[in-house]
Amino acid sequence: MASLEGATQRLGFLHLAILSAALMATGSVQARPPVEPANAVASVDFRASDADFPNPERGFYRAAETDLDVLAPAFVAQAYADGYRLVYARINLEPYRDTDLPPAFLDKIQAGFDVARQGGVKLIIRATYNYPRGETEYRDAQDAALPRVLAHIGQLKPLLQRNEDVIGFMQAGFIGAWGEWHTSSNDLTTPENRTRIRDALLEATPVSRFIQFRYPPYIQAWTPRLPTLDAALEGSFRIGFHNDCFLASDTDVGTFDEDAGLRGRQRAYAEEQGDLAPFGGETCNPADDPDPRPRTTCGDVLDEGARYNLTYLNDGYYRRLFHDNWRKQGCMDEVRRRMGYRFALVRASHPAVVARGGALSLSLTVRNQGWARLYNPRPVEILLRDRKSGAVRRLEAAGADPRRWLPGAETTETLKVTLPDDVFGEQEVWLALPDAGLRLKDDPRFAIRPANGDVGPNGQRWDAERGAFALGTVVDVRR
Repeated sequence: MASLEGATQRLGFLHLAILSAALMATGSVQARPPVEPANAVASVDFRASDADFPNPERGFYRAAETDLDVLAPAFVAQAYADGYRLVYARINLEPYRDTDLPPAFLDKIQAGFDVARQGGVKLIIRATYNYPRGETEYRDAQDAALPRVLAHIGQLKPLLQRNEDVIGFMQAGFIGAWGEWHTSSNDLTTPENRTRIRDALLEATPVSRFIQFRYPPYIQAWTPRLPTLDAALEGSFRIGFHNDCFLASDTDVGTFDEDAGLRGRQRAYAEEQGDLAPFGGETCNPADDPDPRPRTTCGDVLDEGARYNLTYLNDGYYRRLFHDNWRKQGCMDEVRRRMGYRFALVRASHPAVVARGGALSLSLTVRNQGWARLYNPRPVEILLRDRKSGAVRRLEAAGADPRRWLPGAETTETLKVTLPDDVFGEQEVWLALPDAGLRLKDDPRFAIRPANGDVGPNGQRWDAERGAFALGTVVDVRR
């Protein structure tokens, strides 16, 4: 009996199918696309790329030909066109060793910040009272007395705070030859004076930005035991290290101690510090070292770039001994790719269907293929592009802090956004990492491009006008 009922039921279904097909053939019923079930998931994998994508706050930098107060738009435009996203610019205080900074000079510094912002680059800044040109001239370099230094830092504070967005990294400066915290003519390198200048700089510089100091022993004296990553993210630890004789000799020409035991501990400290705070600088001529043994091979730079979390390096000095060797030995492309962060999307998934006005959760896995983490704050956005109208909505996502995407690690985040009531229908899903600054967040030149290639058939591509990457997935927002 059950078998007979089943057969009858199947014949009924067949009859309905034939009738439905006939009606559609006559136009009485419209064919509909398959409907995703409410619990369907859209998942996608991504292809990493070996291309060298210029990105903010990392990589080789170009040193400005002039001081910040006369920074030329043409120079910045050319630097950007050549792929540089960091420019080193000096605040030249030499004419003001014995006087306050005049308002006209401060206005010119502001104009320099504006030039960088308009040109699409961020700045590495250092204020100095001298800039010796020779290998021996530095011994006679003059700086300013402590009260004058503190007064100048106070005068610069409003400018630093106002231009937080375009400051990549602040180098301590002010003390001694080249502002490198040695050979001071006013005893500014005493422990007490160093600390007072450090405190003034921390007060003047935006809390989101790190200040890099030249010598590890000074940093160790201030912070014998380094804090956790949380302290760096919260802004309670903001001290980094810049090495302006990177790889130049056993001591990096006086950067580290002559005593091998002390030097080893200082280097270990600097390695650990790079996990928390930015490390960068330049190579140099090792001639000042009595027994120079420069480390010039690809193995040297690849090893120490990773160990110290190298974020940036001067592209113009000291090329003959270092950069040219890396190019000849075949690792320059890798050095360019690996400096700083390098975020490659690995996979993503999200519900294929969500309710209008509801929440969208997106699981994202990212691998940081660079030598360092991202140090300055940056939001994550999910963009929804309406497949019919082309309208785009940018939604800042909760649940992720890109500064925690650590070098050499894969990180999986759950990004969450609440959908506006006026978003419905099929929406393409895009990902963006815009700048955190209000003046820069809508400027795609300051957005981070993932280290992924375009995959046309999968709909995955970088859009330079939006500063966003299409994931190749769609979410159906139902009314």
